[in-house]
Amino acid sequence: MIAAEGTNKPLKKKLTIMQVLPRMHVGGVERGTLEFSIYLKQQGHRPIVVSHGGPLVDELQRNGIKHIQLNVAKKSLLSLLSIKKIRKIIIEQGVEVVHARSRIPAWLCYWALKNMQQRPCFITTLHGLHSVNKYSSVMARGDRVIAVSATAKAYLNEHFTAQLKHDPVLIYRGVDAQFQYGYTNRHQWLQNMCEQFNGFNAWKKVLLPGRLSAVKGAEHLLSWLTGAPAATRLLLTACPDESNYSQNFHKKLQALGLDEKVVWLGVVRAMPDLYAAVDVVVSTNNKPESFGRTVLEALTVGKPVVAFDHGGVSEIMNRLYPEGLVDNGDDMALAEKINQFLQHAPTVKPHDEFQNTSMFEHTLALYQEALGQT
Repeated sequence: MIAAEGTNKPLKKKLTIMQVLPRMHVGGVERGTLEFSIYLKQQGHRPIVVSHGGPLVDELQRNGIKHIQLNVAKKSLLSLLSIKKIRKIIIEQGVEVVHARSRIPAWLCYWALKNMQQRPCFITTLHGLHSVNKYSSVMARGDRVIAVSATAKAYLNEHFTAQLKHDPVLIYRGVDAQFQYGYTNRHQWLQNMCEQFNGFNAWKKVLLPGRLSAVKGAEHLLSWLTGAPAATRLLLTACPDESNYSQNFHKKLQALGLDEKVVWLGVVRAMPDLYAAVDVVVSTNNKPESFGRTVLEALTVGKPVVAFDHGGVSEIMNRLYPEGLVDNGDDMALAEKINQFLQHAPTVKPHDEFQNTSMFEHTLALYQEALGQT
């Protein structure tokens, strides 16, 4: 075992690294955990992922990465039983770095590590701009704390200086190599979409990617959708019945007579194909995001993006595509910009920023620095 501080014990060059997150669903944090685990294994390290399970577990296992299912997803007394289990895993697996990516897992790991004589280094990554309270403060209690954007770093420094042991380390999230500039749809994928959705190829398509929740701000698109031509569609990577918000949004669309202009795609795994197939991608969050991975993915493929000007999305857009920014919450400006881009959007230029390999290298370097390795 490698202690985080105060040990003269020789350090291993190859590390056993345990990432802990609520679930392995199809989301940005989960996908990033999978991709980073694959990278760690390729570099000769031993990655372990602990979560409550989910669709991406199969992909972990296909890549030979150990997954351990524990109750680390919900605030409950049952979750507290996972503390001893986490400590047991750390000891039995010889874990040298524990990396928590969400608040419940972070608290469980924090208490599992507390009072261990020789404990792993504890790393946290702030992926979201949470409510400011004691519960959220755990994301600042790591031996090292990663901020995924300047926005996230400013949030930590403003609200949690008392918990920070060191200045947060800014490591921008990256985009996977599957997102290539000028990517062209696979013929079979496009054919399947055309068979499933009559008229798919002929529509002008605007995509709001990601899980549909109140934070997503889909209601900001209603003004645009009301005046949109009949051959225009809003594409959602969600189902009408997947949450209370999606159900209410669906009812609102029906009441306004707009439901025929919206296509509910459900979960889409082939995101490069989807980005390539649409005309414009939008980001309409009601609250600032810490980063904005879908915005980066779309721009990397070369797809125009229209986005509210706040949070981590602003950081990406200002560096890669400032033409697509509109004032936060301005629905009329949003509608005008979408219509403008559907007619003629400024070209999205290729870029080499926000690369996954850079994020992975900097994260691994932080582990080694925190452990005293060179």
